Amino acid sequence: MVKALKNNLRILMAKKGIRTMVELEEKAGVSRQVLDRFDKDKSKRLDFDTVVKLCNFFECEVGDLLYLEEEGE
Repeated sequence: MVKALKNNLRILMAKKGIRTMVELEEKAGVSRQVLDRFDKDKSKRLDFDTVVKLCNFFECEVGDLLYLEEEGE
């Protein structure tokens, strides 16, 4: 089984009352381009600083932000 890294960014945004990537960019201090790629699961690599900023902002653990999901072959 092949697994892919996915994220709960939109769920965490909704819980925090964040409506747009622009708002998240301003409040979390992560660039919109990085957030857009992250949101669409298009990131090829993640910067630890980005993950830490998002986890700090959402007051969550890495496992709350990221998870592995099985993909069809």
